[in-house]
Amino acid sequence: MVKLGHNYFAEGDFVTLIPLFKTKRETRFVIRLEKGQVFHSKFGVINHDEIIGRVHGSIVKSHLNYNFVVLPATLHEVIQNYKHFKYITQIIYPRDWGFISVFADIKEGDKIIEIGTGTGAFLSYLSRLVGSSGFIYSYEKDEERAKIANRNLRELGLTGRCLIKVRDVVKEGIDERNVDVVFIDIPEPWLVVKRAWCALKPGGRMIVYIPTFNQLKKTVIELMRHGFIDIKIKEGFLRNIQVKPYAIRPELKGYYFSAFIIFARKSFVIPVTYLEDLFKLEYLGEKN
Repeated sequence: MVKLGHNYFAEGDFVTLIPLFKTKRETRFVIRLEKGQVFHSKFGVINHDEIIGRVHGSIVKSHLNYNFVVLPATLHEVIQNYKHFKYITQIIYPRDWGFISVFADIKEGDKIIEIGTGTGAFLSYLSRLVGSSGFIYSYEKDEERAKIANRNLRELGLTGRCLIKVRDVVKEGIDERNVDVVFIDIPEPWLVVKRAWCALKPGGRMIVYIPTFNQLKKTVIELMRHGFIDIKIKEGFLRNIQVKPYAIRPELKGYYFSAFIIFARKSFVIPVTYLEDLFKLEYLGEKN
């Protein structure tokens, strides 16, 4: 067989199996190819060896005569459908990944701090995004979560671009300085705003992922108190369109809220009077 570039499946590749038959709900399976192994489902057995060496987009048949098309798995498919990617916390879903990276201008070569590793799903995406010249320092206070996140990253082959530190940033702080981006996803993000400001380079970007208005208010106040400007609060929406020739229309599903996303930039301006006028609060007189 003559191979053309990287268009053929090899051992170790993640692949997505998409049924070429009608199912009750959208079904897809993600496997990692390994010589001599087999994939089992209620639709039958498929040998990995029948996929290895074939061109992307090929059709394979299970022993029960069900046909599947085989495609290279995307990262979000692996995270959501690969059985060995373990969940221990709610993850930041792919619909927010691109939204965050565009508005925060995250790119290859960036040095990033993540506060709140969780399962490591978003960390996996960031690790691919920053490339071999970038790096992510991720802080997680729960040792068990950190172990699972490290395991997930090893499964994806992304451990060389990030480091997970087991530490409570609120109490123990951040080691790094002069980083491009700080991303925060913890229940009380306002408690680490000052530490984030110290870690960022001048003009550096801050992102806070936050689910409630209560948290939003406290966090915005702290951002303003500590010299962050250009503060924006956004919420991303994603609507799937039903793909059926006789009825192309929005899917009949409800609205699913994920989080509010705060974007801000480090400056050396601390607008205390602006805060007092805006919020009319006694908050500034409270002890930290």
